[in-house]
Amino acid sequence: MPSSLTQLAEAVLKSAKILDAYFEEHNLPQPSFAPDGPADFGISNDAPHVEQARVEAIEAAQELSDLLQGPITFLRPIATGVSLQAISRWDLTSKVPLGGETTYAALASQCNIQEQDMKRLLRYAISHGRLFLEPRPGVVTHSLASRLLSENPLLKDGFWLMAEQYFTAAPNAVLALERWGSTPAEPNHTAFNIAFDTDKAAYEFMSATPEGRALGKRFAMAMTSFAKFSSRPTAPSGAGRLARLPEAYDWARLGARKVVDVGGSRGADAIHLATLYPELTFVVQDLPPMIEGAEVPPELKDRIAFVPYSFFTPQTVAADVYIIKQCFHNWPDHYCVRILQNQVPTLRSGARLIVIDSVVPPPGTMSLIDERNVRAFDIMMLTNSSGREREEEDWHKIFRAADERFRVNSIKSAHTKGDFGPASAIIEVIFE
Repeated sequence: MPSSLTQLAEAVLKSAKILDAYFEEHNLPQPSFAPDGPADFGISNDAPHVEQARVEAIEAAQELSDLLQGPITFLRPIATGVSLQAISRWDLTSKVPLGGETTYAALASQCNIQEQDMKRLLRYAISHGRLFLEPRPGVVTHSLASRLLSENPLLKDGFWLMAEQYFTAAPNAVLALERWGSTPAEPNHTAFNIAFDTDKAAYEFMSATPEGRALGKRFAMAMTSFAKFSSRPTAPSGAGRLARLPEAYDWARLGARKVVDVGGSRGADAIHLATLYPELTFVVQDLPPMIEGAEVPPELKDRIAFVPYSFFTPQTVAADVYIIKQCFHNWPDHYCVRILQNQVPTLRSGARLIVIDSVVPPPGTMSLIDERNVRAFDIMMLTNSSGREREEEDWHKIFRAADERFRVNSIKSAHTKGDFGPASAIIEVIFE
């Protein structure tokens, strides 16, 4: 039976009391939009009931808000992409002084636009995303969110990916489906191709031209940003998905093994795992723009190497374990089959593939917040590369089509309720 308005409001209150009690007991500050507010909530992994209360409060509050706004709220204009693009492209978070203030007029002059248009863009961001504050008419200061973007270049790279690349391509998604949707999915038949006026797939485009390589380098930084920040905001700063990677798989039992991180970008996962498991050595493979300039801590340089590689060519590095993280969801099924088949030449009997990718539960079985996040990422994959977020049976079909010697040994969720992002899981595949 649907919840009543009072029941939903009481659910929010119940969860809020749990959170308030935890903050008071541990001398933690209350969440705030103010620029000096806490960047995270500081909820320990040892207090899952508090994190559960946070997520339940969000879900009840969202349902209450949806009910009170009525069934046609979706008809109201949404201009998020326009505002965020302006903030990213003109680097407005850096133009507002930390601890100080500026004016719409000054920002407009720096960006060579009219003051009234700067007001439109930032007042939308203030009201919809709580990016920036307007403490007095015409005056702009930082909010907590804009301050964090200003101070953290890596977080800004993730913001750029959403505001610039995705929102540039997204308006062309339906046009791309009208043009190519009746034929099997191809990675160069997408909204990205229309927006960037190219016949190359996004990842090929990012290595083919100087413009593309510059885009690819920042894209690689954005992927590092997502690995670090696209998690619940409750754990201590910097934990993110990287901190959860060791928890979802027993890496220690691998012992002294050589691990190839296929499509490993700038090596964030390899560095994290190498720090925790000194017996493991790593080879990080990706396209040249993705690994260019990648840095490894001095104490790990003898255990982590970077090698240019495209997974659409046969694998040449023999190893015991191959990690393929968040790569397959970028590609249509028949391309995933090709990627797997290209790993076969170096696979010995007993070799492991550790696939870290989305495994989506059936519709309606997730919480509302998780369902919305997963569906949003699924649309992003459609827009950028004709990829998709897959359910468990989809994975079994892909492995069977690639090679009958691939055996799915286990599938374990690495997703925490309330994450922003795909429903990540670790799929262990044995090559027999």
